[in-house]
Amino acid sequence: MRIAVRAFNDNPGSPVLVFGNALGTRMPLWTSVAARLADDFQIFLTDLPGHTVSTGDSLAEAAAPLTIEQLASCVVESLAELGVESFTYCGVSISGAVGLTLALNHPEALTGLVACATAEKFGTPESWDERIGEVRSDGTKGLVDDTADRWFAAGFLGEDIATGHLILTDLALVDDEAYIAAASALKTYDVSGKLGSITTPTLVMAGTQDPGCTPEAMSEMAEQIEGARFVTVPDSAHLPMVEHPEIVVDHIQEFCGQL
Repeated sequence: MRIAVRAFNDNPGSPVLVFGNALGTRMPLWTSVAARLADDFQIFLTDLPGHTVSTGDSLAEAAAPLTIEQLASCVVESLAELGVESFTYCGVSISGAVGLTLALNHPEALTGLVACATAEKFGTPESWDERIGEVRSDGTKGLVDDTADRWFAAGFLGEDIATGHLILTDLALVDDEAYIAAASALKTYDVSGKLGSITTPTLVMAGTQDPGCTPEAMSEMAEQIEGARFVTVPDSAHLPMVEHPEIVVDHIQEFCGQL
């Protein structure tokens, strides 16, 4: 099982930023942010297994369930193959969980962590079994309507902005088994009570209208990490990098400037 990694720009010698996506999204999720940061950083975009680039792995016939710990290790290994030994990781949702796990299990690789719209655990095993059942029955395309309400603040999709609709199209086109494999990893993910051991400089970022990873919950999470900074992005839900990339960029630049 491999994490797909692609260089976004060619800026050798600059601090390295690595971006990780939400479940059911693809590399373009972060591109509006990455483009604004390309002059100051060497940027790499990553994808969850099977989401964009085929790696030759059979997700349907995997010998063992995928875990967040495996994904975190794969990030480190895939970047090392490209000569990147240390980096700041920016992850949203499931990739925020990957980021927290990197900070717990691979702190030597991290210069900083931006944990966006994420949690110590997501839902319950039963809620993930229900989601997986929906995908097996109707495919990822059947998730689009309900997901739109979670991912974007009220009114955003009604504006003359194509990005949100493109992200939802990606969800509809993501391989069903790839989605299920990643969802199964979230089913077993739980770092509750462990965040106090994180020593990596951390920025925790929440959308003010996120119905799942609420600002209140994320603020409480940030308080467990010594020295962590907590910020919110107004008028945004679960994917603030899509709704307000300029605000997200400002927060990342300020954070990285203090590392």
